[in-house]
Amino acid sequence: PTVLPASRCSPAAPPAPGGAPPEGLRCLCAAAGSPPPAVAFELPGRNATVGPGHPAFAPGPPDDLSGDVSDDVSAAGVTVTALLTLRGPLEPRLAVLCSARNGLGAAGRRLRFHHAEGLVWAKVGPVGAVVAFAVVIAAVCYVSQSRRRWG
Repeated sequence: PTVLPASRCSPAAPPAPGGAPPEGLRCLCAAAGSPPPAVAFELPGRNATVGPGHPAFAPGPPDDLSGDVSDDVSAAGVTVTALLTLRGPLEPRLAVLCSARNGLGAAGRRLRFHHAEGLVWAKVGPVGAVVAFAVVIAAVCYVSQSRRRWG
């Protein structure tokens, strides 16, 4: 089987009008193969696997996990897609893996997504580095000018 590049995660809902980050995540896992692969989502940080035929899974409030599966026949064999919706606050380093298995083997892919809190720190780091660099340059110039006046 092959996990297709269309597999991805995105916010479950648009941001709230007040500017608060959205809570929740919706992931799509798409895989192709012949024989048809079985797809599943793996959440290593929660030691959980969610896939077709898995009973309703809820790690506890406020999170809620649910999955839907559909099949589509294509030239590459059967394409199977599954949706996973995570509701509630998300851990900043949450990993979601899309896995596909059939009688011929297995494939997996880590699904990338941008967590709102993670994006804030991604912006603060480079800005902080630029500010620190500017302070160092100003200090070097000040010391250099002070030595010229007194030396």
